[in-house]
Amino acid sequence: MDPSRLKNFILPLGGALLLSGVAGTIYYYLTKKDEEDDRILPDTRNSQWTSAEVHVPTECVGLVIGRQGANIKLIQERTSTKINFADEEVNGHRICLIRGLEENVTIAQKLVIKAVSDQPVIESSEMFVPQYAVGRIIGRNGENIRSVSRITGAKVDVEREDEQAQLTRNQDLRRIVLKGSKEQIDAAKSLLLEKVAEEEEMRQQIQASAVNMSMRARGRQAPLENGGSEASMNGSMHQESLSMPGSDRFIEAYVSAVDSAAHFWLQVVGPRSIQLDKLVTQMTEYYEDEDNRELHELEKVKTGDIVAAKFPHDDSWYRGQVCSYEPNEDDSSQSLVTVYYVDFGDTETIKMDCVFELRTDYLKLNFQAIECFLANIKPESVKGDEAADAFEELTYAAQWKVVMVKVVGYQQGGDKTMPCVRIIDTNGPADIDVAEELVKRGLAEWTNGGSSTP
Repeated sequence: MDPSRLKNFILPLGGALLLSGVAGTIYYYLTKKDEEDDRILPDTRNSQWTSAEVHVPTECVGLVIGRQGANIKLIQERTSTKINFADEEVNGHRICLIRGLEENVTIAQKLVIKAVSDQPVIESSEMFVPQYAVGRIIGRNGENIRSVSRITGAKVDVEREDEQAQLTRNQDLRRIVLKGSKEQIDAAKSLLLEKVAEEEEMRQQIQASAVNMSMRARGRQAPLENGGSEASMNGSMHQESLSMPGSDRFIEAYVSAVDSAAHFWLQVVGPRSIQLDKLVTQMTEYYEDEDNRELHELEKVKTGDIVAAKFPHDDSWYRGQVCSYEPNEDDSSQSLVTVYYVDFGDTETIKMDCVFELRTDYLKLNFQAIECFLANIKPESVKGDEAADAFEELTYAAQWKVVMVKVVGYQQGGDKTMPCVRIIDTNGPADIDVAEELVKRGLAEWTNGGSSTP
């Protein structure tokens, strides 16, 4: 046979060998009757014709046929043959029967074999990544994982985790299954490892920022529940949220301030932890400059104003909201201002000479302190300072050590709706449910005789 003739029959199969949309076409070519395609065959009454078989892996049948039968039709038309697939599957293969003139059958047979051999070998592989990196790998609403699949062509499935796995996310690994050609899988793994590296870099930065944060005393005053000036109510200021509504996942957080064992403030651990550390550094450098302070002097403040306020225990500058103002008629700089620190949740009374107008560009970051209740605990049952001290100990309050929290419901607090959360300490050899431990110590009671799980 002239090799050049076979060359002329080489088909553009690579781009057309697609799985999607071929189910109906596969069924047609597997079941059609002989007489339906008699028009394809030439008049063979005076010619010698024959048949041949090609064993095609079942997973390649759709690829050989092509979208809407394009590949198989092209082979039939160019070789004047008739091609059918047997119904039966034998050892993972379907028999492709080719009939026509002997020379044409030989060419068609080689084209079918080439179509099969040109297909990438579909492999399955797995990799394990740190639990803490899974959120970044998946991305918001799955956008990152979809992007990896789209770029590489590999199918990527992240194994689901149960609640216990969420709690031990810092110690455990999560399994990811990848399917595709070797090249596709390798490319997908490379992109996933980049996401892991990004997460590890961010966590190192978070740890560095936690080292810079000072220990803070337990606050005994909540922010104002009602009132507030126009400045504090404008649309440019937003409160950070603990989690998306309906989320059933544990997340990493710091307990930043405590009012009681049932009422406290959290900061979500993540990229904004780094942003907050940078903001505090920038504000402290700026407001420590006397010339800058002169530019932002305030003659008086109103309840609800958002201001730059010095924290008396570490001499750093933070964003705050005015809770109350007690003027000093003789020396306005000695007037007393009670300030709620909106990124931490604690409250301090300081002199007016430690309160200044806040630069507007310092409002870009959401307020980071999230006011919460401890889930499934009767607030009136907690045993005062003793329970608060135990809660601080169990949650590493203001020590910038991570605990795992999960929103299990919401409760009205004044004019606000606040999340009720479970808190689990996973830092020791055994996980400790903070609410359970308080009840066990006799420092609190369950709501409705319940338990920590909703």
